[in-house]
Amino acid sequence: MQNKTPTTPFVVARNQIPLATGAAELTLQSRPFAGHELMACLAYPGAQLSWLEAPAGHEVALRSHAGRTLLMILRGRASLIGAEEQRVEQGDVLTLPSGQKYGFSSIESDLHVLHVALLAEPVARAEDDVSSLERLLERHRQRTRQILESPGYLALRNGSLDSAQRRSTACEALRVFSDAFQTFLFTRQAMCRDQAYSSVFHGHLLEELGHNHLLKVSHRQRIWADPILRAASSWFSHQMLTLDNAGKTLVNLVLETSGYHFHTLAKPVFASAESADYFDAHAEADETHMELGLELLANQHPDVYRQLLELLEDSWDMLETVTNRFAELVDLEADEASCAAQ
Repeated sequence: MQNKTPTTPFVVARNQIPLATGAAELTLQSRPFAGHELMACLAYPGAQLSWLEAPAGHEVALRSHAGRTLLMILRGRASLIGAEEQRVEQGDVLTLPSGQKYGFSSIESDLHVLHVALLAEPVARAEDDVSSLERLLERHRQRTRQILESPGYLALRNGSLDSAQRRSTACEALRVFSDAFQTFLFTRQAMCRDQAYSSVFHGHLLEELGHNHLLKVSHRQRIWADPILRAASSWFSHQMLTLDNAGKTLVNLVLETSGYHFHTLAKPVFASAESADYFDAHAEADETHMELGLELLANQHPDVYRQLLELLEDSWDMLETVTNRFAELVDLEADEASCAAQ
């Protein structure tokens, strides 16, 4: 049923706002306003709002967010931990810069917090302006810079993966995507009949074949079966069944560009991990794979570039969903481990 914007005042009880996926099992419960049918109809320009709850006597592990953040303490008392450590209580408002790690300890009474994520100003897509390969690539570079400030990439820079347990969870999540990427390679090859593209795609397949097995994981069911991670990872393989070769090349550009930056940042973080060989291999190879077949996209009709722009945006959106889910799963697992240890 399509939501309709309410025309009269309405009251929503806190417990009517659905918990975020998996939140019911955690110390910190999150109720995004957008998860409620009526509240989702309302526009919050430049911000996303959530109601956070943590019970007395527990701790909330360190976490961070891609954008600037406001935390308004609605009820309770606790100790803020992270870069700044101090007592906070009802009525306090905390301001956090992008990527700042924070958490709560010594929660004396149930903590209720209004979380306001301040979003960056979106870059206009300007479809009508994208009529050449260079303009398409400029938008690609904008999206690349944008994803580097998202939670999945910030986690590689801000110390969020500073424990073996967190790195293990990250590898488990990455293995789901890496397995899907192998399917992407095989499907792309099977569906290509143009020799100019086929030879390029085949060389890439041979170079990447079996790299997913370099990630040593135990296939933890919670992560292996995560519907968000699986669906977003599989989206790229599905595109190989429906796109023409130009579209396949563009999707590859997004995957390899994001992979190059991800694995370059991850290589020192996972240097002592059992799966270090995986990150070594990709940090070196992905740079050469970024422009795979890109010359074949030159001299296309302007309408082709406009269609490719839509695909570019979709590909980056799905890739950001994957990497953000990495960061969410790492935090979810860490919270559960913290609860189990108490």
